[in-house]
Amino acid sequence: MKNQKMGEQKVVIIKPVLWRQAGFTLFLVVVAAFFSMVSYLGVFLSWLGTIVFFLLGLLNLLDQIFEWSRLKINQDGYSYRGWWRKQHYKHEEIECFSSEIYANRPLILVNLRKKALKLRGLDDKPIAFPCSFGRPVEDVLKTLQDNLDKTPRALV
Repeated sequence: MKNQKMGEQKVVIIKPVLWRQAGFTLFLVVVAAFFSMVSYLGVFLSWLGTIVFFLLGLLNLLDQIFEWSRLKINQDGYSYRGWWRKQHYKHEEIECFSSEIYANRPLILVNLRKKALKLRGLDDKPIAFPCSFGRPVEDVLKTLQDNLDKTPRALV
């Protein structure tokens, strides 16, 4: 986690844990090497597996270098960006953050205000906010709660 102060504005960025993401990249490269040496699947499937897993490993390495996956907290709100989804919530839309056990692991949930739910056309249920990036959920949840700006503002 990284805190930055830009003038008077505080910016918090939560990035993936480097050793876990590097381990995942290494795993993908090893699987790509495995497919390059497997001959009983056939030449086409071996090459296809090699190329697919090599490209995934390369994308994961580029994600580490350019920090595509991250959670950014600033004066505008919470901006989560991962490989498969992007979520953005303004401070005034959020009621609170909570945690729930899902598949035997804690999951961070964002509880939106009634008006924000209505504007987004969502049900009255918490929304999964999978942004721990390999960090302890309790630490990330505390960071999210500590940086929630509860200043009353109108939802537009």
